[in-house]
Amino acid sequence: TCGLSTVQQPPNTLTPPGDHNQLVLIALGQGTQNYTCTNETAVPASIGAVADLFNASCAVSQKSSLGSVAEDANAVGQHFFVDNTTPEFDIIGLGNTQLKKAEAVPAPNAAADVPWLKLDATKTNTPVRSIYRLNTKGGLAPATCAGQAAGAVVQVDYEAQYWVY
Repeated sequence: TCGLSTVQQPPNTLTPPGDHNQLVLIALGQGTQNYTCTNETAVPASIGAVADLFNASCAVSQKSSLGSVAEDANAVGQHFFVDNTTPEFDIIGLGNTQLKKAEAVPAPNAAADVPWLKLDATKTNTPVRSIYRLNTKGGLAPATCAGQAAGAVVQVDYEAQYWVY
């Protein structure tokens, strides 16, 4: 219900959405980035993420902090992976959309936060064309798998804004 037509993304070097793409939702994603370890000397490998999505459109359009989403405590969707490389978003009113990573740039605090992404829909039978993951906090894998059993899943908390076009 908040006007998004004049809202601008945080400064970044990702390819901007085309003029034909309309911003329809800014969602706050809260969940975990997930990694696995083949053995204790391996580097953790990404196996996707899981997050609940909350409507943050009004908070962003009114320049409020995204530390919490007090005006709407109900999730508007979920983000998960269908395999280790295919993210999916299930958003009320927009349906399920599978995407692929089109671009990635380091987060401003790359030492602590997962990169910012541009994701493009893999099919045209959905109203969603692209989703940008911006303003990330946390989610980076540990440097090593020390202390982890083979096949262990390491979950790292993260938050991000998902700009849905």
